[in-house]
Amino acid sequence: MTVAYAAVLGMLVRGHALDKTLSGKLMGLVKTGKLPFHAVTFADLQPPHPGDPDSPRAGRFASPDALLTPSYMAQAAADTDIRIEPAWKVSIVYGMPCAIYHQLPAAYYLAARFQDDFESAVLHAVNGGGQNQARAILTGALVGAQTGFSGIPQRFLDGLADLDTLKSLAIAIASQVDSTADTID
Repeated sequence: MTVAYAAVLGMLVRGHALDKTLSGKLMGLVKTGKLPFHAVTFADLQPPHPGDPDSPRAGRFASPDALLTPSYMAQAAADTDIRIEPAWKVSIVYGMPCAIYHQLPAAYYLAARFQDDFESAVLHAVNGGGQNQARAILTGALVGAQTGFSGIPQRFLDGLADLDTLKSLAIAIASQVDSTADTID
């Protein structure tokens, strides 16, 4: 699940949207071998056979199911018939414990719902209680990848220890992103 989260974050940094199509793009990267998961089934829903290119191999994760969650959460956030109000109650819906399988659906939901509003996303993550710091970190990274530095309120950055160093590191990492590295559009 954490590798899937990192893949989602990487796609957002590359400019892909956190929407209903993102999981399909990620699954495309699995099928081309660019993500270290094996397909659990083939298109005809038959399991891979030993020796098939998609059969489990050392160094691959057993299932790409965690790559499907982001698009489901994005669809829920965009669907006017599905509304979690106030949005901080997403922590109650998906659970407040620290386990990653509770954290990620809430973070994906908030990041999709507030994709251009860093402050609202992070504050709803914090106000949800439970493991709110972890949820806020996960949510903040996803929304920050969508908004860039310009979308983060300056007062969130003011007083941050080593801000210049952290900003330089983030810019250095972002500058290494090759938006053409994946051919899934």
